[in-house]
Amino acid sequence: MEFLDPKKQKQHLTRLFIGYFLVTVALILTTTILLYQANGFGFKNGQVIQNGLIFVSSTPDAADIYVNGQKREERTNVRLLMPAGQYSFELRKEGYRPWKRAINIEGGTLARFDYPMLFPTNIATTNVKKYDIQPGLATQSPDRKWVVVQSGSAHNVFDLYDLSKPDEAPRPLAVPENLFKLTGTHTLEAVEWANDNSHILLQHFTDNAGKRSSEYILVDRENPANSVNLSQTLGINPTKIEFHDKKFDKYLLYTEADHKLLTATLAQPQPQPLLEHVLGYKSHGDDVFLYATDQDAPAGKVNIVLKEGGKTYNIRQVATGPQYMLDLARYDGAWYVAAGAPSENRTYVYMNPAAALDSKPKDALVPVQVLKASNPNYISFSDNARFIMVQGGQQFSVYDAETEKGYNYTVDQPMDALQKHAIWMDGHRMTYSSNGQTVVFDFDKTNLETLVASAPNYRSFFDRDYEILYTLAPQTTKAADGKDVTQFNFTSSPLRLPQDR
Repeated sequence: MEFLDPKKQKQHLTRLFIGYFLVTVALILTTTILLYQANGFGFKNGQVIQNGLIFVSSTPDAADIYVNGQKREERTNVRLLMPAGQYSFELRKEGYRPWKRAINIEGGTLARFDYPMLFPTNIATTNVKKYDIQPGLATQSPDRKWVVVQSGSAHNVFDLYDLSKPDEAPRPLAVPENLFKLTGTHTLEAVEWANDNSHILLQHFTDNAGKRSSEYILVDRENPANSVNLSQTLGINPTKIEFHDKKFDKYLLYTEADHKLLTATLAQPQPQPLLEHVLGYKSHGDDVFLYATDQDAPAGKVNIVLKEGGKTYNIRQVATGPQYMLDLARYDGAWYVAAGAPSENRTYVYMNPAAALDSKPKDALVPVQVLKASNPNYISFSDNARFIMVQGGQQFSVYDAETEKGYNYTVDQPMDALQKHAIWMDGHRMTYSSNGQTVVFDFDKTNLETLVASAPNYRSFFDRDYEILYTLAPQTTKAADGKDVTQFNFTSSPLRLPQDR
């Protein structure tokens, strides 16, 4: 019996150990190869290379992909494994303008380009409704479903467009005339919409014998009869009223004369004090405030303070001025706070400043980015809060919280005089009016496109899926007496070809 033979038993054990050893080596090699592949390493022409994974999508999809001028077999939407390096990407689709961008692929990393939008080469525009009198107001709900346009000379009558039903005519929306207490020459400005997409806060201005006055009107889109004169209901006419936490029945009231910030609700309209010595502020949610204050600040300086619930944090000191660059948002679970003064031409962006000060209260905060623009007048986070933009004239400075990269540039197309600043079109693009045309461009200035005619008095409106662009555009014609007559058209412009809708 062989298993009793010591020599054969030894040979068997030797073969067994060699087998185990070879299996172990194979496992180690396989694991190593898999680890290297997971980190993007591979072999090409006998050399070790490191790959990166990139997702490329587009709207509309099925666009051709060109890399360094060479057409790929794949089309959007697709996942590509490519060697690390710099590439020129271009997306093309028949009937559309191309989308281009230089892309840096880093080995072992994942990058997503899921935002490219291709606009039609030729955009057809249809007049939905003609206004003989220039509308004094046009505003869109946050969900991009509703557009409200003042429909004539009466300051309390509007057209309500449902953009989810583009073939339907607008419905009339009449706010009770007796809510408007001020008399004189009337103008309206939209302050903001509540997050229910049903309530609009308007500021009603009048000019009477050279005296300018204002009051605030809460418009109920669904039930106009339930609209409210907030200035009368709250018993105060502050410098500014805005929704608190975007709720239609909760308010923040700011009085510039005494620099006080107060709160009130429809249920309890008596204003209650919240903060004093406030020179400028920005709120987020119910109990987070970023504000500038001269309290305990040296001459010529103000403190930028972050208040979260019952705790306050000194973010930094900036120069005193009539305006401050303040904004805050949450992105990917982190707080981003921006603070600056226009006279300093710098706005500082901080990530989780409260947590940093809680852990090391004696250390100075270090910004993740400094946004530089000359005499900035506007600051805003993108719709998805990934980007924060500061604008001064035609200069833009943008920080990308996902890639931790910054962009500084100047757009060539001048902004129309009545356009105070650009706005975010969505999470990745901005838009404004230039030479009476709607202009859109990516966050880093690439893919700037001029779309359709639009009056600089108004913003351009996109439907929920960005399939249709709506604008108010002037149209000048000759009257019977030979004089020029300007009318305004509410226009509809599809941004998809019929086969892509």
